[in-house]
Amino acid sequence: MRPAALWLLAAALLAGCGGSGGSEWAGPVQAAADGSVSVEGFDETAASPEALTAGFLRLDEQRAARVSVVTSTPSEGAARATVVTTLDGLLDDSVEAVRYVLAVSATDDGWRIESARRTQRCRAGRGHRGFSAAPCV
Repeated sequence: MRPAALWLLAAALLAGCGGSGGSEWAGPVQAAADGSVSVEGFDETAASPEALTAGFLRLDEQRAARVSVVTSTPSEGAARATVVTTLDGLLDDSVEAVRYVLAVSATDDGWRIESARRTQRCRAGRGHRGFSAAPCV
């Protein structure tokens, strides 16, 4: 990971989530067969889409060789954004990388998650090589 990316990730983690505090969020559990991830129970807000993503995915607890967080908005100052987070180089014999796509929106209190989706890329010889919700073998 480049130093600039590390600084961005550190800033997002330090910005933290500004919700009601004392959250018992354990991070996203399993995705449904279609890749959708429940955001129920995650009632936090944050100052930025990246900080919100870091809290939702508990990026400080993830074990991946590379983490990328890319935020896109339809226009500057837009109230909606998409955050794509890829965890690559996982310590798993079947799954090489996991990608989360979060739809977030700005509110008066900060950014909130509207929806989340999880896909994965399998290791060579262990299934599909593109990101898909289908399981690896």
